Amino acid sequence: MSIEITQEQARALAELAEREGGSVSLHQVAAIGATGPVDVYATPNGAANGYRIAADGHLTPIGETLPAA
Repeated sequence: MSIEITQEQARALAELAEREGGSVSLHQVAAIGATGPVDVYATPNGAANGYRIAADGHLTPIGETLPAA
């Protein structure tokens, strides 16, 4: 399965990974009928709290998620 992200999401992911120690697990919820970019979800590896990253790169904490590897 591939995950498509915008340039803004890529930038936010890079900043999140650097801030959180180097790597994150990336998740995406498929939007049925979506015609454009969708939000992606990332959890820093070793953490239980994740983030939503909007298509425009806006990063929002979403609280506890399934722990990343």
